[in-house]
Amino acid sequence: MFSIFYLFFILVISYLLSEVVALEFLDYVIGISSIVIILLTVNKTGPLYRWVGLSFLMLAVISYITVAPIDEPFLSLFGSLAGLLSLLFVLPCMSVVIAIGRYDQALGSMISSGPRPPATTLYKRTSLVTYMLTLFLNVATIPVVVSAVNDKIKSLGKEKIQQFFSHSLLRAYAFVLLWSPTEIIVAASIDITGQSYLTLLPTLFVISILFMSVDWYLHSKRYKGIHIEALEAGEMFEPKQIAKKLRQMALAITVFILLVLLFNNFGTHTFLFTVTTLIVPFTIGWALFIKRGKRFRTLAFTRVKANAKNMHGLFFLFLSAGFFVEVFPYTGVFDQVQTMLDHVYQNYTVLLFYAIIGFFIFGLALIGFHPLISIALITPFLGDVVAAYPYGVSILLIGAGLCTIMIGPLNVTPTILSMQLRVSPYAIIKRNIPFALVFLTFIILVAYGFSVLMS
Repeated sequence: MFSIFYLFFILVISYLLSEVVALEFLDYVIGISSIVIILLTVNKTGPLYRWVGLSFLMLAVISYITVAPIDEPFLSLFGSLAGLLSLLFVLPCMSVVIAIGRYDQALGSMISSGPRPPATTLYKRTSLVTYMLTLFLNVATIPVVVSAVNDKIKSLGKEKIQQFFSHSLLRAYAFVLLWSPTEIIVAASIDITGQSYLTLLPTLFVISILFMSVDWYLHSKRYKGIHIEALEAGEMFEPKQIAKKLRQMALAITVFILLVLLFNNFGTHTFLFTVTTLIVPFTIGWALFIKRGKRFRTLAFTRVKANAKNMHGLFFLFLSAGFFVEVFPYTGVFDQVQTMLDHVYQNYTVLLFYAIIGFFIFGLALIGFHPLISIALITPFLGDVVAAYPYGVSILLIGAGLCTIMIGPLNVTPTILSMQLRVSPYAIIKRNIPFALVFLTFIILVAYGFSVLMS
């Protein structure tokens, strides 16, 4: 039986080739592959993804029939989010090289060092390890860290454990992705605004470290005087070994960022395409550098294929939403929303416009929308403001999109964490809503501040 994995593979390869060679044939391959994937995955995804995806699909079909004829060929209306799926498809290569290099185990030793640390110390270690691992493992960070820490905090009780992980993992996860070149929201936002990743990096990194510090300060107060029971010793790394692993990881992320900047600045392709195409050769080179090339070849394809089985919901949702995003600009509703936002932009402060965009992304996340879909929906309305304030809009989209990692039930990260803790995703995300609102408000003010200063 033909595996859905190979359909995913065909879609990804077709997208990458279409970015290099302008062939109409490739658009048809992407369209046909997308339709077949939608049909085959509709019953293989969870109920939340299924109903949101079906809603987009029905709205898209109704809109297409209502506003037809549309200038674009029907089969070319399915590929707008294929680039985002392509990045998600190849990301497991990063987790393979982390595993074969035993970087995750070394960082786990950082958490476990010491006989009986205060809860504040354990929180900071967990948050820091999550921050560092997320650069390479992405969503795979969650089960790695939970398995390393869960047994060590049982004495805190069920409610405190949920709070501990929802704060230490989801917040650190969002903070580091704020500037990570492999994060799809960062790549998508940069392609929307045309800003350079290099110019955005200092601002995003400072915001990341600032809120990481604020979170640590808050939890130093929350966990003051609380100690953890004696830790169970597993395989431990010596401090010198840990330091060596940290240096290798720092070197790897620096080299990767430099490669992305080099190819993006001297090439003509999108930032998203550049990151996606560099991941596989970069991880192969890294595996060869640490003398694990054979092990990488053995595991990489297996890991990518296994990960694809967990992406049925994302492929169904994103391809359905991508169809709607392509059709939506032809509808009357689009014209009405455009008129309203133009009125706000022309007659009120840009701060209000930013607040509308930011809380639109935040609000849709609370009811189950993935931030990438919200950003895709709002992008057609941003033409004038992007032209006037590209830097501010970049900060806004990236910050607002990644803010939802803490509170979005449809985001993969809260879903995986809820599965690890065997609770509802809403039990996880509700603990981060106040903090996420503060973070979003700060992002809106910073985006507005840069827009004023740079205008």
